[in-house]
This record gives sequence, structure tokens and C-alpha cells, in this order.
Amino acid sequence: MPGPVRRSLHMSTVTNATTMGGDAEQELRDLAATAYSQSATTPLLASIVLRRAQRQRRRRNAVRGSVVGAVVIGTAAAATIGGGPYYEYRQPSAVMEPTVPTASSVVVNRDLAPERLDVVQITLHIDGREVQGLLRVIGMAGDVVACPASSSTACTVTVNGEPVADATVAGLDTLPFDRVTVPEDALFVLGDARDKSVDSRDLGPVDLADVNGVVVAVINGAGKAGPVVGAPGHPVPDDYEIDPERPVPPAFTTDD
Repeated sequence: MPGPVRRSLHMSTVTNATTMGGDAEQELRDLAATAYSQSATTPLLASIVLRRAQRQRRRRNAVRGSVVGAVVIGTAAAATIGGGPYYEYRQPSAVMEPTVPTASSVVVNRDLAPERLDVVQITLHIDGREVQGLLRVIGMAGDVVACPASSSTACTVTVNGEPVADATVAGLDTLPFDRVTVPEDALFVLGDARDKSVDSRDLGPVDLADVNGVVVAVINGAGKAGPVVGAPGHPVPDDYEIDPERPVPPAFTTDD
């Protein structure tokens, strides 16, 4: 089984800045703009390049005339940053709407252990292929998950006989499904867009080892990180700590 998704970067250009004062500041801005224009990236990633370089410049400001820093421009992404637990992931499908809209980005912590109602970045095995995506954890090992039929066409998802704790998640329209006991080292996961998602209703519980990380923030159109609706709160990093995203295979939905 492949390990967690890492942000490996293929480097194409290394530029050393040896200027000082306002010239150095302008050069850093020019490099950030170049990185943004030459790679498939996001406004957040361009700001990461600039902020990281600015921090490097401030740390070296006492030594005037020395090298401000090496700014590395990659072909797949705009900067070599991070290497820590956080990475940016772009959601390729509608299966987690409205929580995570299609084509929006999220911040993932690859070191967090998932909890109930967390949104996880996961590798699914569908029709002999590996598919990357986001889904929400509903049940943990030992839990009994069900959605018993009611007088309406929809039902309420229950865990160990009780409705899902978060009212927003519990209120999502779901068609009835039989009770499932989650085995050891596994999770029961659902998409928030239940009519579009391929998840544990179709695939059964998924292996815990296939979870690449836990989503800790959703990035809005202005590049700001916001909370994950319905999920437990987790610390959110400064943007310079986040590894840039890389292209991922398209997710599998019932529309495919």
C-alpha cells in the first residue's frame, strides 16, 4: 500500500539573490510572481513563496551584502517549502459539497489520527485503481453504523444506535442502508454529498492505513483558511508551513 501523499517537487531553476534593501524586496516579489505564472498553483501558494522568502530576508537582514536566500522555482509547484506534516490538497469532485466545494483547496495534516466526523484525505481502491479523495469519518473500529428506513425516503445516520453527533452532518439527506460493524483498523466514511459519493456504503469500511491525512482547514476564494464544518477543531498552521499541492487523479463519483 502506498504511503501518505508527499509533495515531491521537480526542480528546474535555482536563483541566488545577492541584493539588499528595496531591491531585494522587489526581486522577491518578482520571483513570487514568476513562480505563480509558471506553475499550476493557487493564490495561496504564491503568497507562501513570498512570505517564506521575506522571512528568510528578515533573518539575514543584520548581515548586509550577504546572500538573501536561494529561491527555488519548480515545474510542478512554485517553491520548496514545508517537509512537515501539512500539505495542500485540491478537491477534484463534488462528493464533499457543500463542506468542500469542487476545485477548492484544503490543508491536510498527515500526522493526525482521524476522529469521528473528521474529513480525511484518503486513497480508495475502486475497480482495480487507486483514487484520491476526501470523505468524512462516520464510524471508527467497533462502531455499528446504520441508516434505518423511516417514513420518508431519507433516513438519519446512526452510530451505535445514536444519531450522528453534529446536527449539520446528521441532517444531510441519506438513503437507507443496512447496519455495518466497523472492523479493527478500519473506518466507515461517507461523502457529505450523499447522492454523488462513492464511499463505505458501496466499498465497505476502508483501511485506516489508506488515510493519508486529516483535513484541518478549508481555503476560501480569498486564500484564507477556515474551519471544516461539522469536524472537530484542529490547529491550523501558518501558510509557510504548508507543502504546495500537486496534481491528483480525478475522484470517482456516481456521475462517472
